[in-house]
Amino acid sequence: MKRNLFSKGTKKHFALLSAFLLMFFSCAPLCAVAAPEISAEAAILIDGKTGNVLYEKNSEKVMFPASTTKIMTAIVALDAVEKGEISLDQPLTLQKEAFDTLDPDGSSVGLKVGEEMKLINLLEGLLIASGNDAAVTIAQGVSGSIEAFVARMNEKAKELGLSSTRFENPHGLHHPQHYTTAYDMSQMAFFAMKNKTFRGIVECAHIYLPATNMSDKRYFINTNNLVSRMRYPYYFYEYATGIKTGSTSEAGYCLVSSAEMGDKSVISVLFNAEDISISHNESKATLEFGLTEFKAQRLAKRDDIFGEVKVKQAADGTDHLLLSAEENLDALFPKNGDTGKVTITTEIPEKVYAPIKSGQVIGKAIFNYEGRKVGEINLISTVELDRHFLGFIQTFGEWLWGIKVIRLVVYVFFGLVIGFVALIVIGFVRAIKKSKRKRRRSSGYHPPRY
Repeated sequence: MKRNLFSKGTKKHFALLSAFLLMFFSCAPLCAVAAPEISAEAAILIDGKTGNVLYEKNSEKVMFPASTTKIMTAIVALDAVEKGEISLDQPLTLQKEAFDTLDPDGSSVGLKVGEEMKLINLLEGLLIASGNDAAVTIAQGVSGSIEAFVARMNEKAKELGLSSTRFENPHGLHHPQHYTTAYDMSQMAFFAMKNKTFRGIVECAHIYLPATNMSDKRYFINTNNLVSRMRYPYYFYEYATGIKTGSTSEAGYCLVSSAEMGDKSVISVLFNAEDISISHNESKATLEFGLTEFKAQRLAKRDDIFGEVKVKQAADGTDHLLLSAEENLDALFPKNGDTGKVTITTEIPEKVYAPIKSGQVIGKAIFNYEGRKVGEINLISTVELDRHFLGFIQTFGEWLWGIKVIRLVVYVFFGLVIGFVALIVIGFVRAIKKSKRKRRRSSGYHPPRY
C-alpha cells in the first residue's frame, strides 16, 4: 500500500526529517552540467550504489551485447556457487560437443578438449581474457549442457526485471535473437558488482592461469584497458574498477565499465562504438562525468522514522508500530542540483501481526528526484513484540470472517434479529397506545370540542 510520508501520528518525526533535509542540502537551481558527447549508438551511466540513471542515450534501444554477455554468464555461475551446487575450486572439463560450437576465430584462453580447470580460474579467463572456451566450459560444467545454462541466464534476466534481454549462448557470439539494452546491461553490471568474487576479478589488470592437466600456466592482460596500462596505457583510468569489453562486427565495440572515487561509485555502458579508441575514451569521459559532476548526498540515516503500521495480537496491547530506516541511504546528485525536489513515498502494509522481531522488515521508503527513482530503503520494526496468548483465537476468528458464506449467514442472522426486535418494539408501542385509548373510554373522558 502506497502512502504519503506525512500520515497519522508521525507528523512530528516527518517535520524534523524535512527540516534536516532542507538544512543539509543546497537548494540552488539544477546545475546545467554538460553531459559528455557520445558517438556510440547507445549509452547509459548509473549510480553504482543505487542504480539511479545519471545519463542515457538510446538506453532502451535493443542492441547486440557481444562479449559483455559474459557478465550474465558469471552471475549465473556465481549464483550456483552461492546455492551450493558447485564450488569455485571444482575442476570443470571442456567437452568436445561444447568445443565444436565455438568459432575458431573467437577469443579464447586456449583450452583443449579434455582439459580441466577450476571454476575460479575459468571465471578469470572468462572476464579478463574474454575466453569463449571458458564460457562454454562453465556452462556445461554448471548446468550439464549449454542449453540448460542459457535457460538459467534467461531466468535470471527475468528475475532481475530485464524485459528487453534474451540470451542464446553464454559467450555473446552473434545471434539475431541474442540481445539486450544499455539499461538492462547496466542492471546486470549493478547486480554483478555486489558480488565480491566478481569484483575481485574484473578489477585485475592481468592474470596467470595455473597449469592444468594439458597445459603450462598462461598469462593474460585484461581486455578492458581502463584498468590496465599494459597494452594501451593511454586508455588507463586511475579510478576504474572494471568491468567487461565486447566486440563483433554486428555489435561494434562495446564496453561496460565502472569507477570509484571516495564515496562515489558509477557504472557505464556503451554499445556499438566505431572502434576500440572510441569505446574506451567515451567510457572514460562518461565515468569521469559521473565522478566529478555529481556529489553523494545522504537521503536517510539509519533509524530515521518513516511511518507506522497497525499491529494486531500484541501481548502488551500495542496497537501500532513505528518503522525506521534499516540503513543509511546515499545517492548521487548534480553538484548544484535542487535537492528540495526529492519526494518520498512509503509502501507499508495495512496491518501486521505479532510476534514481531526488532529489525524485522515491514515495508520500504522510495525516494524520487524529478520523476526518477533515486533509491529505496527497507523500513524495519523499532521494537520486539510478543504474541498474545489468545492470538490464535483472533486469527481463527479473522479467518472465519474471511469466508464469504459465513459473513452472509451472520448478516442474515443479525438482520432477522433486528427485524424481530423491531416487530416486538412496534407491537409494544401499539399495545401501549391501545391501552391508553381503553383507559380514556372507561373513564368517560371526552376531549373538549370548540
